[in-house]
Amino acid sequence: MADATFVEAAGGVLWRRSSGGLGVEIALVHRPKYDDWSVPKGKLVTDEHPLVGALREVVEETGFTGRPGRALGESRYLKDGSPKRVRYWSIEATEGEFTTNAEVDQIMWLPPREAAVHLNPDRDRRIVLDFAQDVRLTTACVVVRHGSAGERSSFEGNDRERPLDDLGHRQALALIPVLAALRVERVLSADVLRCLDTVGPYAAQRRLSVQSEPLLSESGYAGAPDAASDRLVALLAADATPTTVCSQGRVIPPLLQRVCTELKAPTPWEGSVPKGGFVVLNMAANDDTNTIVSVDKYRPIV
Repeated sequence: MADATFVEAAGGVLWRRSSGGLGVEIALVHRPKYDDWSVPKGKLVTDEHPLVGALREVVEETGFTGRPGRALGESRYLKDGSPKRVRYWSIEATEGEFTTNAEVDQIMWLPPREAAVHLNPDRDRRIVLDFAQDVRLTTACVVVRHGSAGERSSFEGNDRERPLDDLGHRQALALIPVLAALRVERVLSADVLRCLDTVGPYAAQRRLSVQSEPLLSESGYAGAPDAASDRLVALLAADATPTTVCSQGRVIPPLLQRVCTELKAPTPWEGSVPKGGFVVLNMAANDDTNTIVSVDKYRPIV
């Protein structure tokens, strides 16, 4: 996920319901080193996914744990002569309490547009204004393409039994902290070994069962594309359980096209997903069903 040309950092717009529940307020942190107000953010550690790093920085600077929502873009600028990139997420505060720490001596909670006037206009301000456009609570559906599994042509057995290779196993392990950060509670997979083994380590760690979904395999989808998309749409529209779905490269693009259309995503799906990559559909309640608020695409973690 890191780019060698940048110093990589991540952070978030930490928010909570305001008193009375009529709106939201966000946390700004005061950094005595710079004597400025900022949203919580900081540099990533080695091999850390930026989403995981954003949550870590929020905890370290504010004392609050959070649940991530939609991605809010990034800012790029020079820091001490080096190019720096900061990626941001909406993060709902779930529990915690602020205490003064090495980097932050104060926090204040303000409505988003009021908070924005205290922020650097070229960096955090536009991120907060983006957040203010849609403050709905979202739930994640993570659509994963299975990890690296060698080449189809070089495997002599039934292709459904082709296993992950060493890189694929590393990708499966690297997926664990991301799915944990997104608080995934339901795990679905095509009935193909490399798909099951991509999400299996996370499910095992969290003691979740993996629901086998034959319709999400290449052969299952080819035979009944309407039934496959209807199955996933019905699952996501019915409740707000954070979910991950693992499938194959020939299935995911047409499946996402159908799901994004049915659940009224703001833009149609385009493109493919590389092995080990994933897509987060951020779902929000809308009347008596759920709709897609945004679609965040991620490259393989390793």
